[in-house]
Amino acid sequence: MKAPICEVCLKTDDILCPADEKKLQEGVISELDVKIARLLYKLLGDADIEFKRAVEAGDLIVIMVGEGDVPLTIGKGGKNIKLLMRELGKRIRVIEGREIKGTDDVKKLATDLFYPASIFGVNVVYKPNGGQYYKVLVLQRDKNKLPEKPEVLENILTQITGKDAKITFI
Repeated sequence: MKAPICEVCLKTDDILCPADEKKLQEGVISELDVKIARLLYKLLGDADIEFKRAVEAGDLIVIMVGEGDVPLTIGKGGKNIKLLMRELGKRIRVIEGREIKGTDDVKKLATDLFYPASIFGVNVVYKPNGGQYYKVLVLQRDKNKLPEKPEVLENILTQITGKDAKITFI
């Protein structure tokens, strides 16, 4: 299993090596990343998956894994996710983590995150002061299909992309 912490740290429960401790102090990884990496390692062992990072907002945790690793992470019949939800006491979404280079990547990310609601599109809105944010367009009829409150989903998108995100119903 590939993770943001080394294999030795994956196997231990209480301490981190100096290199991983430094990553944690500098904010490269979070406590949540460490906790979930260790839990996934206990569940999946040396399975050929890549855990990239995890973000949390409200009672939802989004686990980002490598391309094609979602089914293995979820497990047969959702077995792994059920165990993680019981352990963490929160709802979990598993999506493919990818580098955000443009609105197409944000749309793919939002599509995975908002499923079963449909994404109509993603726009970049430029603010007068020079900043910008992502405006995610969701059809009004899909408002009740969102897996979480819009504010929570906006928070998670903002954490993942590094730019503000707003949901607009059309």
